[in-house]
Amino acid sequence: MANRTQDQAGVDLDSAAQARKLAEQGLHEQAIGHNEEADRLLIQAQEIDPEAVAEVLREHDAARAPDARLQSTADQDVERVLPRIKPGPEQSSG
Repeated sequence: MANRTQDQAGVDLDSAAQARKLAEQGLHEQAIGHNEEADRLLIQAQEIDPEAVAEVLREHDAARAPDARLQSTADQDVERVLPRIKPGPEQSSG
């Protein structure tokens, strides 16, 4: 019975590794613009081990700055909405 548990654990680890590899490949395909292939790989990985896919996506998101693709746009929006504070003459209290 102990061997069966170890075998199941080994199979689970293999499944997680396979799902992880497919998810990573899917993200790579997405990055180079192959969206249909990326979707296919991510769906396949999700069917094998959803938790492994979730972990890959969390790691991927953690490695990127928030709104990294739109940072220049965000900077422009801030400049437009929030006026620069310019130092003026100091007023003496008295």
